Amino acid sequence: MNDVLMYFLKVNVAIALFYLFFRLAFYNDTFWKTRRYYLVFSILLSVAYPFISFTDWLEKQEPMQAIVVGYAQLQEITITPTPQKPSLLTVENILLALYALVSAVLLVKMLVQLISILRWKLKGEKQLLQGIEIISVKEKITPFSFFNMIFINPALHNEHEIAQILTHEQTHARQLHSLDVVISELLTIVCWINPAAWLLRREIRQNLEFLADNSVLESGIDSKNYQYHLLELSYQTPDVKLGNKFNVSPLKKRITMMNQQKTAKAGLLKYALIVPLALALILSSNAQTIVNSAKKNISPTKSQVVNTPKKIVKQAATVQSKKSIKEKIDLKNVFTVVEQNPQFPGGDGELLKYISSHIVYPAVPLQNGVQGKVMIRFVVTKTGLVDNIEIIRSLDPACDKEAIRVIKTLPKFIPGKQNGKNVAVWYNLPITFKLDGEKETDKKVYTTVEKNPQFPGGDKALLEFINSNVRYPIEAMQQGIQGKVMTRFIVNESGKVENPEIIRSLDPTTDAAAIKVIKSLPDFIPGEQNGKKVAVWYNLPITFRLE
Repeated sequence: MNDVLMYFLKVNVAIALFYLFFRLAFYNDTFWKTRRYYLVFSILLSVAYPFISFTDWLEKQEPMQAIVVGYAQLQEITITPTPQKPSLLTVENILLALYALVSAVLLVKMLVQLISILRWKLKGEKQLLQGIEIISVKEKITPFSFFNMIFINPALHNEHEIAQILTHEQTHARQLHSLDVVISELLTIVCWINPAAWLLRREIRQNLEFLADNSVLESGIDSKNYQYHLLELSYQTPDVKLGNKFNVSPLKKRITMMNQQKTAKAGLLKYALIVPLALALILSSNAQTIVNSAKKNISPTKSQVVNTPKKIVKQAATVQSKKSIKEKIDLKNVFTVVEQNPQFPGGDGELLKYISSHIVYPAVPLQNGVQGKVMIRFVVTKTGLVDNIEIIRSLDPACDKEAIRVIKTLPKFIPGKQNGKNVAVWYNLPITFKLDGEKETDKKVYTTVEKNPQFPGGDKALLEFINSNVRYPIEAMQQGIQGKVMTRFIVNESGKVENPEIIRSLDPTTDAAAIKVIKSLPDFIPGEQNGKKVAVWYNLPITFRLE
């Protein structure tokens, strides 16, 4: 349902934008053929653009990767209290039913008009004129055309008027104007709640009349006589709104257009502005897909764990902080994602050993029982130096300071590369201060990898599993507690879930509910790095929200 609603919203937003663009740029020009293409194209593109994907191309573009890479690491799941006995009489279902009822009424109305046209065709007298079927009826109707048929009561018009009418309606028939009318009718049936849909339909109908009127005048018929004829028919009420009428309101606008000076051909250039508008819509529609695909391109980093210290170790003899020459960095040219990531000498295992052997648990946080994660990032320069160290998620001032101190001592990295050249790259490094005293293993646990772990069935299946298995704690509901629980766990080489933990708490009851559902997760498809299955940290925000 959410996917359908999102698609519906995208279509309506596009319709509104295209109509607004039409009013601002094209409303008063006389390029009626070009306007016809624009109006129909705007409807077709609005319906189709949510299905157009540029992901394969966009995900290769470095600026796009840099924009989405920070967001792509976390996919949020929202949990709401589930009623014990679901009811069909919800506000959402009632509104949906009302909307569908109005659309059904409009559809029936359109079908009734089609049946009326069919009845007149069956009982009317037919004759062929230049490949177009002329159907004479006895009812008092306003002349109109529908696809390759023209309906008229000859008894109501003299010979001169009939010539004008047929010239006008033949333009509708030959250029298939009824196709535009049907498309606009279907648009209002589906998007009847959107005022822009009705306004766009009106503009389509008016523009078709401008086209037909122009054909009549180009055939040599006197413009004043033709306009007087239109005024004589202005009292008649249209019988079938689905057809192209010889006389439709507003008549004043049609007469104004007939007498208006033609727009200079240079004005056609402004129609090229539709290209950036269409591309902007398609790009916005692809945003979430780009974010999902960006996951596999994030620079892999290693999660470091600091246990309760048993001894204080000496500083390394050769440390970067002693370097006298500092490389100048233009932060605007620092990459987030590159073809070849910076590497610590010896690999991630050596980086883990270096951090573990050089970091010291600060005394005050140790005494106060402070533990958790410090998220730090720094730039690995073109020459492999570490610079621009900053904390992007703090734990405790002393822990933050210690993390920065150790990062400053890191030896030179093997620089990252883009297009075969050394470049400066941002490097993310989570460092966890932990008091549980458990012995850490040497097993590599990645934060990001080339191929992320996947829940069987994808993110949508994971969402459904969480929604159907987590329960909003009664105590939290009664106290009005709502918000986000940030969790993480390891998906090991076999795809099993290990070490679930809370990295941002909401309430003990909601934390427990989140851990419980994570422990019940089935096996994932393991993550891969360099073609091998590896253990990967998986972040999962779970939001508890009261409706």
